[in-house]
Amino acid sequence: MAPAENNKPANVWAIRFGSTLVPVAHAAGQNVVTVLGLRFMTDSLAISAGTAGLIFALVKIYDGLLDPAVGALSDRARTRWGRRLPFLLAGGVAMPLGVMMLFGAPDFGSVLLAQVFVTLALMIHASGYTLLTIPGFAMVVESSPDHHERTRLMAWRVYGNAIGTLIGTTVPGLILSRMGAGRGAHLVMATVIGALVLVATLAAVRLLARAPRTAPPEHPRPFNLVAQARLAWANVPFRILAITHVFLLFGTAIGSAAMAYFSRYVLQAGDGWISGYFLFSTVGMVASIPAWVRFTAIIGKKAGYMGAMTLYGLVNLTWLLAAPGDPAWLTTLRALGTGLAGGGTILCAYAMLSDAVRYDYLCSGERREGVFAGLTTLLDKLSSAAALAAMGAFLSAMGYVSSTMGGPVAQSAGAIRAVALCVGLVPALAMLGGVITVWCYRLDPASLEEKPEGASA
Repeated sequence: MAPAENNKPANVWAIRFGSTLVPVAHAAGQNVVTVLGLRFMTDSLAISAGTAGLIFALVKIYDGLLDPAVGALSDRARTRWGRRLPFLLAGGVAMPLGVMMLFGAPDFGSVLLAQVFVTLALMIHASGYTLLTIPGFAMVVESSPDHHERTRLMAWRVYGNAIGTLIGTTVPGLILSRMGAGRGAHLVMATVIGALVLVATLAAVRLLARAPRTAPPEHPRPFNLVAQARLAWANVPFRILAITHVFLLFGTAIGSAAMAYFSRYVLQAGDGWISGYFLFSTVGMVASIPAWVRFTAIIGKKAGYMGAMTLYGLVNLTWLLAAPGDPAWLTTLRALGTGLAGGGTILCAYAMLSDAVRYDYLCSGERREGVFAGLTTLLDKLSSAAALAAMGAFLSAMGYVSSTMGGPVAQSAGAIRAVALCVGLVPALAMLGGVITVWCYRLDPASLEEKPEGASA
């Protein structure tokens, strides 16, 4: 029998705003680490690029393995606040702690001790990210049986992700551009971002307290990662979207992490450039969402997804032509193009994934939103791990020099060329792989309509 929904009255706008604030929190906390974490480790803690990339990769793998467990636990949790909210609250505390530990790492006088400390900090940060993202995504799937309302909720999540990205990328750059690139400035930056993450999480929990939710199964299956992976692999639409997501995340992870190096060593710009770039990128993302919602309603989410990835790859390729002194309008145009494409990829990716999870419920009669959310983020983390490890190894192989100065140091032509390729060519190739994969997706809206006789299946 299908699990019963709670009887509390739900305000649709409270659900939408709450669904927006969850990604505000995790995107702000994640982007500050994605954009500046690797550079902070190499340029302020003297950790080699290869080792820093490996640390990020290992933490991503740990986090990825944690994802299915959190998903399964949130599916079966029984509390007075429902299955998901306690996990959101825990994540909203852990993520700021990890951010402040990373960028507030003390001077141990030993690179090895610094490596151990930042590894711990990144593990706490990653655990918080998982606790926020998986239950947050699962709540959207179970908040409405309506195909179009879930798409609207995903659009609100994209808005939230855009706002969080804006906070996590522009605010740090503004602080560092005014206070310098020293450790004290990084700690102030981390404290500000951490406080914003916590406040957004608390507000989201409050707004989602009355959101529709389903009851946990009476006799849940024992947690088994291999069995869950087989379950997801049997869902063909989910399988295709998951592989596409790997390509998408591999490209965007390298592109985002390399941008801080790119601005410093290729464009020879200060950290204020990062704030300006991500500001316009976020503006492009937010402004594009209504158009993407209408556009995909006409041509379909699949075609929209393919178009967004294609645009993203083409914009990234133009960075190979960038040079110091490029006019501001050109950088702004590239940033707006990246935001436009990013809005489409995020909206289509998660809207289509929610459809695939809904399809699983209609076929099986079981509520396994957390399981699928956990497996999705597992693949996200593994692809990001591979991306950051590959980037770190590539920069080290090309002779990138680490330091404790916090600012730019002399780099070889090979190292600078490697940074440019990580921003331009690699993301474009990843997007091409995603377009080819999602071409095989065949799930249509008619397959997602719940039939009366199957309501309790």
